[in-house]
Amino acid sequence: MAEPLTQSDIFYITLTCYYWGSSSPRFTHEHTSEAVKALAQLYIDYPNITDDQVASYYGWDIKTYDVMAMNFAPFNETAFAAELLPLAPHPRSTGSVLPLFIVFTILSTVVMSLRLWSRWSLLGRIQNFDWVALISYFLIVAWGAYGVHASLVGGDMASWCDRSYFQIKQQSIAYNVGMTAYPMVVLSIKLALLIFYYQLSTWNALRTAVLVTGFISIGNALGGFFAFLFQCHKVNFWDSEFDLTLKCEVHTLKAILGTGIVNIITDALVWVIPMPLVWRLQLYPRERIIAFFTFGFGGIACVAAAIRLEAVQNSIRFGIDGKDSILPIIAWGIIELNLALICSSAPALRALLMKHIPKLLSYGSSGASDIKSMFKRTGGNSSGSAGTKIRSAAGKTHIHVHSDPQSPVSPQSPYGKNMSTASIRIGYVEYEKRDSTGTDVELPIQHPPKAAKIEGFV
Repeated sequence: MAEPLTQSDIFYITLTCYYWGSSSPRFTHEHTSEAVKALAQLYIDYPNITDDQVASYYGWDIKTYDVMAMNFAPFNETAFAAELLPLAPHPRSTGSVLPLFIVFTILSTVVMSLRLWSRWSLLGRIQNFDWVALISYFLIVAWGAYGVHASLVGGDMASWCDRSYFQIKQQSIAYNVGMTAYPMVVLSIKLALLIFYYQLSTWNALRTAVLVTGFISIGNALGGFFAFLFQCHKVNFWDSEFDLTLKCEVHTLKAILGTGIVNIITDALVWVIPMPLVWRLQLYPRERIIAFFTFGFGGIACVAAAIRLEAVQNSIRFGIDGKDSILPIIAWGIIELNLALICSSAPALRALLMKHIPKLLSYGSSGASDIKSMFKRTGGNSSGSAGTKIRSAAGKTHIHVHSDPQSPVSPQSPYGKNMSTASIRIGYVEYEKRDSTGTDVELPIQHPPKAAKIEGFV
């Protein structure tokens, strides 16, 4: 009974299959193992065949011959690898990511449609960061579709010995294109959120955090993009396996891990940035928890990004050990990108629910009497005096605050002159139209010292 092969044996057999199968036009569309079997048969039929005659049989040019001689001479010893082929693992591919792609594309399409409907129904317009998010949606769908192509083009078998060189090459191209484009797709989602946060408030601390995070995210995305694009001095390096002048000086695994870790850190920052703003709002505990949950929902995408990065670390040499390992990378990429888009749309979806189911998710009761008491609790005059007036329009209750420089600050107000008001409708930024008499608001906000007024909040 033959002893089981070691990982080193499997590695050697797989590389032998790859190089001999890819070296000859004769075997381009046949399993690479057939090229190794043909070599063994040559030495059986012609025991005294020379290396030059072997080169002639396989149709090698001088560059290919030099590479093969450097790695596999004497060729008659390499022929013994054919005897190990039956002992090597021959796993089937773990399947297509097509079902996963379909499910998440449907989810993202529904969420994106509701997000745009929310903006249009509540504001009557689509805002600039929503257009960026829409671009992200199309990029995510395109990246996922190409990932499906990458998962299918390699065939049904996992090991390189059970694939043709054509299948291996096409999957390699698809994999590298996907890995190159991935940082830019992630960046588009972050930019949509960061643009929104920047327009959320004139608070300098928040805007500084947005700009710093954006700068790091853009630099990291460009670094990952160019590191993979120019990992070799020829972009189409897959056409130059047998070119000894080919130089690949970028350690792709280190580049992926480095940019991936920074990507996860900036992911976390993007979801944390609005938290201080939420904390400064004068909210009931339940309302504050809902607000934190709405913004912190994106932490799920950070977890998916970490799992994807681990899959990349474990699978960077896909197919080299006789196992299929490109699919986990693609699968977790699809999950991460779609979750990030879905989570970033949570505030807009909440706004839509607040409109149609206000008692379920609103920051307070939609009734005028409850808003009166809330305004009184935060220092306003709820008696309907010249200072405030409550009215309803289009199914929404508003508090009209009159600006009266002659009126002293109410002794009920614990915040004094630092109290200001702004539109707080979770899901979009709305710039209030101000006149000489007052401002329509839905919730009072206390401004931090020296902080600019918050124009809107999502």
